[in-house]
Amino acid sequence: MAVLIEDQELTPNQAADILGMSRPLIVQRMEAGDLSFRYVGKHRRTRLKDVLTLKSRLDRQQAALDELVGGWPNLPARPSVTRLT
Repeated sequence: MAVLIEDQELTPNQAADILGMSRPLIVQRMEAGDLSFRYVGKHRRTRLKDVLTLKSRLDRQQAALDELVGGWPNLPARPSVTRLT
């Protein structure tokens, strides 16, 4: 059992594990301003609270997209491409 504190600082790897993303994508989100962070020496750190806020926002966006797509009956699969030789 782990006790998590919202102000606990996480490494990009730990944030990636929570969000189900790669570490480079987490760093990209940090640099873009989507996930606040600070440097400890040369290492980035973010707060658990900020990671959970981003997760909540991403979950809401995904739910909205799923609802939009769910409204389309018989949504075709990805179209196949025929190559002419």
